[in-house]
Amino acid sequence: MFTLKNNQLELTINPCGAELVRVLQGEIDYLWNGDATFWERTSPVLFPIVGSLAQGRYFYQGQAFEMGQHGFARDMDFICVDQRERELYFETVSNEETRMKYPFDFKLRIGYVLENNCVTVKWEVENKSGGTMPFSIGAHPAFMAGPELLDYDLKVKESNDIETYLLGADGLIRDEKRTIFEHTKTISLCKELFIKYPTLILEGEKGMQLVSHSHNRKVEITFDGFPYVGIWSPINETGEIAPFVCVEPWFGMADTVEEPGDIQDKKGIQMLEVGGKFEAQYQMRFMK
Repeated sequence: MFTLKNNQLELTINPCGAELVRVLQGEIDYLWNGDATFWERTSPVLFPIVGSLAQGRYFYQGQAFEMGQHGFARDMDFICVDQRERELYFETVSNEETRMKYPFDFKLRIGYVLENNCVTVKWEVENKSGGTMPFSIGAHPAFMAGPELLDYDLKVKESNDIETYLLGADGLIRDEKRTIFEHTKTISLCKELFIKYPTLILEGEKGMQLVSHSHNRKVEITFDGFPYVGIWSPINETGEIAPFVCVEPWFGMADTVEEPGDIQDKKGIQMLEVGGKFEAQYQMRFMK
């Protein structure tokens, strides 16, 4: 494990997936602990796809490839290539195993920068293939929100009417939107919301705040330039809602068709030219 620390926050990063697994502010840990009762992860990076593929497959140049939900980067070993007092950078590269699922050569760099009470997460994707590389990348941090989520709301920055894409039981997106909150910037978190909409998928947002009704702690997530953001809290087999909510800025989304299609036609896919680099970042600010 690797750590970053200043007088306000202490971060822990697991080199497996270059995953942020802890954000401590004093005795407060803002992130979910990875208990498999609800979800065994904490803040994985989604690459080279976001969401699910139709029938778990896609096509590239007429050949079918299989890949699981959210891709494989979250399970790859990363090497720490740059460690400074307030910054950590990790890298992984394509290999024989990844090329069986995704026939492109790439380098993925993930960085964490700590400044006061703010964590900046930086991504760099480099296309080392001989042709244009289609890909998606996304974040999936899980923030503690208390039993039943009832103590917390999410406040968006942009919308006055909150619309979501619809997610089917097959994990695929229905390419239509539904208004779920009118004349408000507030998403009231509760179990009933996630029973009706297992994942909310908003478009065109630039950030949001997770705020409590009973204390002053809050988390501000800023993701200007990301086309989509997912909001998710799982319900386990016994019907309990998890005590956390994920706020997930994405460049991409799950398939919107029921039959496997060409990856370059996938909704939200990014296209990176030969030798090109894609860069993006988002911030999390922890306040109390």
